[in-house]
Amino acid sequence: MNRMRIGIFCFRNDLRLHDNRALLTALDACDRLHLVYVFEDRLWRESAPHRISTHRARFILESLQCLIEQINNLGGVLNIIYGNIEISIPHLMDKHGAEACFLSKESAWEETKTEEALSKVVPTTLTSNATLVHPDDLPFVLSDLPETFTQFRKKVEKKWIVRPCMAPPKSLNSCDSTHANLPTLSDLGFFNNTLDARSYFTFKGGSLSGQNRIKNWLWDKQCLSTYKLTRNEMTGADFSSRLSAWLSTGCLSPREIYEEIKKYEIQHGANESTYWLIFELLWRDFFHFLARVHGPKIFQSRGIHPEREKRSEPDDAEERFHKWKNGRTNNPFVNANMNELRVTGWMSNRGRQNVASYLINNLELDWRKGAQWFEEQLIDYDPCSNYGNWLYLSGYGNDPRPGRYFNVKKQAATYDPQGKYTNMWS
Repeated sequence: MNRMRIGIFCFRNDLRLHDNRALLTALDACDRLHLVYVFEDRLWRESAPHRISTHRARFILESLQCLIEQINNLGGVLNIIYGNIEISIPHLMDKHGAEACFLSKESAWEETKTEEALSKVVPTTLTSNATLVHPDDLPFVLSDLPETFTQFRKKVEKKWIVRPCMAPPKSLNSCDSTHANLPTLSDLGFFNNTLDARSYFTFKGGSLSGQNRIKNWLWDKQCLSTYKLTRNEMTGADFSSRLSAWLSTGCLSPREIYEEIKKYEIQHGANESTYWLIFELLWRDFFHFLARVHGPKIFQSRGIHPEREKRSEPDDAEERFHKWKNGRTNNPFVNANMNELRVTGWMSNRGRQNVASYLINNLELDWRKGAQWFEEQLIDYDPCSNYGNWLYLSGYGNDPRPGRYFNVKKQAATYDPQGKYTNMWS
């Protein structure tokens, strides 16, 4: 009689059942599968600096609750455990006699080091699951990643391969019978703050909420048809897709969004706006591949250009940074954006570029201070996109120019001419 193979599948930033190649790989390889999510100490218990705000913590818990309900409906159970993956997963495998662990492969340095540490202890299978274009389908080897996004985009679009979405499993033959006890915000040390009345939009975690946002924004309101025209606005719920929050946690896959765009184009026509959302998904891919190629460099002061001159900070750097993050600089437009971020966990793309330029060029601060603050505050935080974008603006990333400066006063006059946004968040 053949011995039953028992495996572990660990969810991380892939909190969905649909189009989850890593999960399907695990189900195909194992007769029985334990499903697990780890509240890692390095994320949830780090105190200096904090790595996660109440806004993102709530969104992740809502996403996990949605995932748990979907798993339960298919006869499965999600185990909730604590501690870092490379330590807690081997203990769980020993407890259940599991022979292998399966995960979606991440791109950022800390996550890949975790994968390496885990694979040294237990048999580990990693499946690329996070990008629109699979790394094996790129028209070049990853080590030859072009230096600029434009070069990358042109090469990829010449040989365009996007793998089709995969259906969710029909059943989950789980080894477990005890249902998960999901911690509360207070259990994890967070205060349960209330929604600010000025916010135009409420983010709710989970794949179902993400799919509802696609239906509402893309199909019901047809906002995609005018997206390139509205994307730089500052107020309202629909000038932006806001899908980045569900992408960052893996509640939605980039391939799922791509397929919806293509269906939309068939029904309503393709234009610059429909292409622009795909363009942004490609930017996201570029930053993921950049992180894989350059590893820890994207978190270092001179990034991928250590040959460029290092900038020094002023003596009152900490005071300047404190005023910036709390919305108390000398610029009302910057302050408004920083207040919205702190209160809601979100900021428009136009706002992000302006406050980043202000920190780097006007306040003359180390760009990593701003990147770390965004890491803590943003609901849609993704290490690759966050640090890639900050690097780009700092002059130590993929911008062919040594620095990118935004005239914040001019930007405010262009994108908030009546001062509506600035007054709202002052």
